[in-house]
Amino acid sequence: MAKAPFLFVLGVVVLVVSCEEQQKAMKKEASFPKNITESSLSKLKWFNDPSSYELGDSTLTVKVTKGTDFFNSPEDTSIVATAPLLFKEVEGDFVAKALVAPDFTAQWNAVSLMMHADSLNWIKLAFENSDATGPSIVAVVTRDRSDDANGAILKDHNRIWLAIARKGNLYALHWSKDGKDYAMARLSKMPEAATVKVGVEFQSPVGETATHHLHYFDIQKRTVSNLRNLNE
Repeated sequence: MAKAPFLFVLGVVVLVVSCEEQQKAMKKEASFPKNITESSLSKLKWFNDPSSYELGDSTLTVKVTKGTDFFNSPEDTSIVATAPLLFKEVEGDFVAKALVAPDFTAQWNAVSLMMHADSLNWIKLAFENSDATGPSIVAVVTRDRSDDANGAILKDHNRIWLAIARKGNLYALHWSKDGKDYAMARLSKMPEAATVKVGVEFQSPVGETATHHLHYFDIQKRTVSNLRNLNE
């Protein structure tokens, strides 16, 4: 009989701790930055229109259909350039950042931060549902033909910060879980281009449809001192 009060108190403690953890999670969920507005969208253009898009709560929801992708296959001569890309033309050095939340219901679904000089020279840094590793950082560098490089595996995350920094003809690709502590995924040199398209790409290569989310997108015209460390 003496165990009953103890079990009751223990149950209350567990319930209180559980509620506190839920409140912390909700607070953390509500606190991540979002900056997409009608004004910011008006300064961007679409390269390939999405099936639909909608702005709500400072988040852009983009729906895409099957066959949307950017990839210049190294295995044959095929070139796919059908994914919607929301972009701005940028001259010279920059640092671009995006907070993306892809729909991972199908293989290769992704939202990417992209630099596009022309159809044969471009880069995309994706948070992608990789066929090899599931939700992961995937970097694709295209100089005539695309490569395909899987990076960090992030199966426990549904949104990730992506960043591209340009310094001359060098491009550094970084990712972050919190938008503060960035890790470099890749550093590549590209052919000279005074002005490039910089934006966010939404894809669904094999899935019937995907509904992706963009919470934050910003381009700063500045030159970083160290391409390998965006935390300085």
